[in-house]
Amino acid sequence: MIMMVTFSVIGFLILIVGYMALRMQNMQKEITLSRSSAKQNNSKASHAYRTLVMVTEALGKNLATRIDNAFKRHLITQQQHLVLMLLMSNFSNIVMQCSEKSATVEEALSRILKTETLSFVDIQDVIKEMPSNIRVAWSKNTAEGFIAACQLITVFVTGDAAKKTSQTESQAS
Repeated sequence: MIMMVTFSVIGFLILIVGYMALRMQNMQKEITLSRSSAKQNNSKASHAYRTLVMVTEALGKNLATRIDNAFKRHLITQQQHLVLMLLMSNFSNIVMQCSEKSATVEEALSRILKTETLSFVDIQDVIKEMPSNIRVAWSKNTAEGFIAACQLITVFVTGDAAKKTSQTESQAS
């Protein structure tokens, strides 16, 4: 009788050990798959980050060119040009700080303004002169709002908005 109980306990322990061994193998496979997935996701994130940097740099250069052209055509003042060029030339830096570090536009600008002669008040003064749709986008204080504000600013200062409005009105008549 004691032998039977002993063999039963030993058999039960062997089953538990077998179950644990199989469970450990499955966990090792899951860990390997998780590591592989993490590497792939990291690679995709790195690629997306590099692409985002390139796109924001290209967009910033495009916006800066539009501001320069508006200044050359005397559509904006010297002060507006200085402020807007500061924003557009640091466009990528501001967007990336907002994206990477979850900073607000104001925080990103304060870091940039440490090395500049312009102040945040100078920027606010120029933004106050802009139409309400630009001020609303700017007031969001996010990367999305900043991008929208910059695009709207270039449309406004180059006069594209007036051209589009007059074209729409002439097509309607």
